[in-house]
Amino acid sequence: MPFRIKICGVRTVDDVRNVSQAGADAIGLNFYSPSVRSLQPDSESTESINEMARKVGLTRVGLFVNHELAEVSRVASRLHLDWVQLHGDETVDAAASLIQSGHRVLRAIRLPRGELSPSQIDQRIGKWAELPVTLLLDADAGAAFGGGGMPLDWACIRKWAKRRSQDAAAWVLAGGLTSENVAEAIVCSGAQSVDVASGVEQPKGTKNAAKIRQFVAAVRLGFQGPSDAAGIETTGR
Repeated sequence: MPFRIKICGVRTVDDVRNVSQAGADAIGLNFYSPSVRSLQPDSESTESINEMARKVGLTRVGLFVNHELAEVSRVASRLHLDWVQLHGDETVDAAASLIQSGHRVLRAIRLPRGELSPSQIDQRIGKWAELPVTLLLDADAGAAFGGGGMPLDWACIRKWAKRRSQDAAAWVLAGGLTSENVAEAIVCSGAQSVDVASGVEQPKGTKNAAKIRQFVAAVRLGFQGPSDAAGIETTGR
């Protein structure tokens, strides 16, 4: 498992400090320029954010959406990123090339909201299951290339996960997670790793230290099991 709790879309050094102090273990650096959370890969501020994360021991994940393969490899190598997250329409062959170059790949699988059978989820994953990648399950928001703060059907994901072999790729739960629902999401889905962006922001695009702390605390209760998570107020799906 690449990480347990990833706070994606950090944009300042203070964000990194807040993530570390809250007890999360990974950050996402968003290099998709249309996003409100985007960073310029070669800017001094990005270098400072990345270096602070390295110093405090956070796993650093670079998020790319339909970037040229050479650019993904260049940025990941320049910043010495721990993982490359492919969140667009990248091909399996492109990911295989990155893996051969020594990059570890986190692949976003955009799933429709609502009830899905295990076979329908497997169809969405397709040939990505044949690569040594970690899967990130997110809600399909169409051209936005992000979950849009929308949760998945966690019970369906649990059914899918139970059918998988022990040597299958690790997976991460994303999509509409907040401090109010993440414990329930973990218990319902069986997730061992979670990823959040908008759920710890106020206003949109700006990370909030209190929300990060609340989210991490709720995740820990969710990982401990149903009896602990039961005391958390949840919003459901």
